[in-house]
Amino acid sequence: MSYQALYRTYRPRNFQEVAGQEVIVKTLQNALVHDKIAHAYLFSGPRGTGKTSIAKILAKAVNCENGPTKDACGECATCRAIQSGVISDVVEIDAASNNGVDEIRDLREKVKYLPSMAKYKVYIIDEVHMLSTGAFNALLKTLEEPPKHVIFILATTEPNKIPATILSRCQRFDFRGIAPKDIEKKLFDIKEMEKIKITDAAIKEIARYAEGGLRDALSLLDQAVSFSDDEVTESDVNAVSGSVSKENLLKLLDFIFNKETTHAFSLLNDMIEDGKEVAKIVSDLISTLRDLLIEKNVVFDAIRPTKYVEELSKKYSNDRIYFYLDILNGTQNDIKWSNQKRAYLELAIVKMIDHKQVDRIDYQDDLEVLNKRISGLEFEISKLKKNPPQPKQSNSHDNIPLEQKEVMTTDKKPLVTVSDIERILNNGDVNKKNLILKGWDRLPLIKDPRLETTAMLLHEAKLVAATSDELLLVYPSKINCQLMMKSKTKQLVFDILNAKTKLIENFYCIDEETWRALFESFMTQWRQGNKKPKLPPTDLALYEETEDTWQPGSVALAIDFFGKDKVMIKE
Repeated sequence: MSYQALYRTYRPRNFQEVAGQEVIVKTLQNALVHDKIAHAYLFSGPRGTGKTSIAKILAKAVNCENGPTKDACGECATCRAIQSGVISDVVEIDAASNNGVDEIRDLREKVKYLPSMAKYKVYIIDEVHMLSTGAFNALLKTLEEPPKHVIFILATTEPNKIPATILSRCQRFDFRGIAPKDIEKKLFDIKEMEKIKITDAAIKEIARYAEGGLRDALSLLDQAVSFSDDEVTESDVNAVSGSVSKENLLKLLDFIFNKETTHAFSLLNDMIEDGKEVAKIVSDLISTLRDLLIEKNVVFDAIRPTKYVEELSKKYSNDRIYFYLDILNGTQNDIKWSNQKRAYLELAIVKMIDHKQVDRIDYQDDLEVLNKRISGLEFEISKLKKNPPQPKQSNSHDNIPLEQKEVMTTDKKPLVTVSDIERILNNGDVNKKNLILKGWDRLPLIKDPRLETTAMLLHEAKLVAATSDELLLVYPSKINCQLMMKSKTKQLVFDILNAKTKLIENFYCIDEETWRALFESFMTQWRQGNKKPKLPPTDLALYEETEDTWQPGSVALAIDFFGKDKVMIKE
């Protein structure tokens, strides 16, 4: 068999070829130059990050005939012998299959002998955490005081399983996962050397899937090249690796966001029939949501790995992303111990679509959109105040005094009048007001889907006055007042406040600016001795409108703020 796998062909032969471990490489090179070589090293870190490769490079560097130097020459007889693996002075031991006391005792006997060709005998013990307790004890004394001509290099992916007595006798190097950009650079170099036809997107996808392991990346590249008929594309990489394409992940999240359960289940079924593992689908969904969160909250340059979710991030609030992540994290833990993996994922999708928390998030999202719209309108109004438009021509209406303009009415019936406000203020019942305020803070705790949105809106009001059967509520904006005094909303408010005992028969809402002006007039007259003040005639600009059939809370809010012509309802 002449073909050699890419990860073997491109295994680094010197320190310059090592990718992504600059700190470790620099430390070892300085130790070589200053002749401060330790007798025992521990290389720990994830798989495929260069532990064994650097161990062999270090073995060559300490034994190079042209040393001591920062790097082995690779040309002398010793370097070539170590590279080809035919020298007896560099011994690789697989601790997974040689983990007994007898093997370590045999090693202890052999370390006494001087090297036959090189300057040092180097023992590279891979997966050293697999050694038995007895074997570790047998190794302990030799590791503490080895002969001067011996160097031990222990490699492991699980340093937590190594006894503290062993750890304390080694110079430890923690290998980190290789950054995607370093893996991409290596893959681009191999692409040029091997003349491989592969797209840039496919290389980025391989680097992402490798999760810091360069060996995994090279193995996946090998598979993708074999799978592809011509040029390796991102879809080829997804097919070989079992990953879900970004397009399908975004589609699935879009179906969940729009509460299209049937389409979401159909797409999930297609993924599974296409050979995608449930655990991988969950993992990829979590990664996509993580990209959404970063894209939404972190400012990047124009070139960034999360740009593919830029449009989607505009629709998602942080609360929605956190909610989805909580469900998927729980699902990821559940499917580890279950044979019903698909059922758990399907239940998670249903929960993400139909859950009381989703309703609260939808409500908060609607409020955020409406608040932004209000802020925009306030900004436009402030611009108009600074630069008011000049009238083109005068007409008879312009000559009407301001006092008369304020009380001009339309054909529509007012929702609230100055007389209503005056009546409530002159017949105030402090005990009734305090009684209702006692339960005011419990309004957000109402979880009845029919009443929940209205209860939240009611809680945002300021209860300023009450009579034996009426309330006066103040909101920051007239828009809120208009919404609250719709007949359907009013009935829901009565259902909330009169749930146990009948407390009110009616309520009125006015905006805060109007309330301040009227209340100031009321108090001025009161201080002057008038115990039944008369409020000045004022147009409160709150009139009845033709109401359509009932819509869910979020739809009603959207129609009220944006207008019926701009709202499209999809079933």
